[in-house]
Amino acid sequence: MSHLRTSSVRFLIQCGANRHDADDAAQEAFIELFKQWPTVRKPRQWLRTVAFRIFLRQPVGSASSLETAQDIPSPVSASDPFDFRQEEQRVLDMLDLLPTAQRAVLALHYDQFETRDIAEILEMKQATVRKNLERARAALKKLLDFDGDPRPRREPPAEGAGE
Repeated sequence: MSHLRTSSVRFLIQCGANRHDADDAAQEAFIELFKQWPTVRKPRQWLRTVAFRIFLRQPVGSASSLETAQDIPSPVSASDPFDFRQEEQRVLDMLDLLPTAQRAVLALHYDQFETRDIAEILEMKQATVRKNLERARAALKKLLDFDGDPRPRREPPAEGAGE
């Protein structure tokens, strides 16, 4: 079950939640899962659905603004499963620029959910899921300025520079 919790928290972070809010929403979703256990057929999908709904109901920025206001550093551990590398953090920062629906669709797609499952989790039509995935990919491609080379593009120096 710990892998379900870890993947639920990661999913919520990919959807734009800060770590504290993602932990809270995942925990609350697990509590609901255990209450509903006899009726749940697909626990992984059910958890994503409930955790995402809980995340959407949370006040915007409540945890992060509280931490910032009190200047409380968040504890970091070398064994922390959410200690994102610089590249991963860059992707998360770009995901934050996407609308919530596109972030959620992309995160679920990344977690290898089928289009029909994503549609069920997010309560949208499959065509809407495909369109959001298409738009999210296009936006990320534009943000990355991707031309087949994963390295960031460098502009040639301006004429006369360095003379």
